[in-house]
Amino acid sequence: MRKLFAPIILLLAIAGLAFAQSPGVFHFSGSSFREGTSPGITAIAAQDGLLPSITSDEAPAKPAKLSAGSGGLALLCYVQQSGGKLEAKGGYQPIAGAPIEITGTGLKLMARTDEAGYLFLALPAGQYEVKFSPFTKKIRIDKGKNTLAAIRGGKRMVD
Repeated sequence: MRKLFAPIILLLAIAGLAFAQSPGVFHFSGSSFREGTSPGITAIAAQDGLLPSITSDEAPAKPAKLSAGSGGLALLCYVQQSGGKLEAKGGYQPIAGAPIEITGTGLKLMARTDEAGYLFLALPAGQYEVKFSPFTKKIRIDKGKNTLAAIRGGKRMVD
């Protein structure tokens, strides 16, 4: 009986490993990142050990391995289009070309978001402050892991 279960357990372990290593796909809901895709919204592929990137059926994500000791950052810069102080809702407009300043772990970087409002970076593990003047956000980068973060670059309240 024991010989029968060993191959089954091995197959389950291999299937679990393959599932754990497949990239997760996420989208920004207007208030947070959610698993899966949403029509008309940019999707992000994120897998431990690889730099996160934009993905779609037409242009699947191209894996890029993170360097030793670093983690990946997918940062979205946006303006909220609906909702406000009373209730968070999903409408947002990405900010293309936003100048982003990142400081922490002995680094000070400046970069710009792409046309979809995203910035993708590999950073050494540590604590960082992300700034899109005058807004700031604190983030943590873990070795070999990805951080999905969003910084609201303006207020367009609808409440």
